[in-house]
Amino acid sequence: MARRAASGGGLVRGADGVLGWRLRRLLFSCTRPFGYLAFVLALTGLSVAEKLLGEQHELGFFAGRLNETIRRYPEVTRRGVLMAWLGWFLLLCLALSPIDPIASRWDEVVLVALALGVLWRRIFGGHRAAH
Repeated sequence: MARRAASGGGLVRGADGVLGWRLRRLLFSCTRPFGYLAFVLALTGLSVAEKLLGEQHELGFFAGRLNETIRRYPEVTRRGVLMAWLGWFLLLCLALSPIDPIASRWDEVVLVALALGVLWRRIFGGHRAAH
């Protein structure tokens, strides 16, 4: 019993095709959160480049416009932001646990300050007026 594979168009035997499909699906489901985190870090990099270079610099202007264009669509950034908060929560749980790799309390302070800074900007930051 041979059937056509969905991806390559070649003949695949039943059990081999299902096993390969399941392995690929498992691999994608394990790596997808890291892709979301990389996307959020890239958006953060665009925002930082805009702030450091300013609107007068061509790269700063382009980074700012690209960042605003991408952030205009929350359905694009929603999963990345959720993964970033999940990563923050897991890091905070690790920092508060007895197996904390850093012996001081400064890691917890930095993580909480980071979250408060993000929330402060989100709640009280407001939107900039268009030029």
